Amino acid sequence: AAAAAPVPEPAGDPALAAWPRFDDVLALIRERRDMTLLLDVERHLRLVHYAPGRIEFAPTPGAPPDLAARLAQRLQSWTGRRWGVSVVSGGGAPTLAETRAAEAAALAAAARAHPLVQAVLAAFPGAAISDIRRLGPAEDPAEALPEAPADPALAGILPEAGDEWDPFEDG
Repeated sequence: AAAAAPVPEPAGDPALAAWPRFDDVLALIRERRDMTLLLDVERHLRLVHYAPGRIEFAPTPGAPPDLAARLAQRLQSWTGRRWGVSVVSGGGAPTLAETRAAEAAALAAAARAHPLVQAVLAAFPGAAISDIRRLGPAEDPAEALPEAPADPALAGILPEAGDEWDPFEDG
């Protein structure tokens, strides 16, 4: 009988496998409710390389000088494992804040380009787009509006849905 070869363990610390993606690190920071660290990471960290237990980033101008040290210290205290967090001089992906701002700008530009929105803005000088909400893929805007709750005090006074009612009719 041939002996089965042992299965090699994944590279790195298996205890860090719970955080395979950088998004998992962000979720951990949110879970621990360290909002100062979360905001600093979202605004000032341009991710260059991530592996569980290892983060390399390029800071934005104006980033707190202790961001790498704070991130490493908090991750070590929360996970019980040492994290290598290092700063590199350049490169990296856009920050999460930059990505969100670009998505919001693209969404606003698409909304402004819609003929119906252009007609509304032309009909109401000074009007502005204040909020943009996405509908689900199969949602109809008319169906997205909630129905008014039935008021028991008006029962019998107002017609039921589907009834024809004439305000000038007696009765």
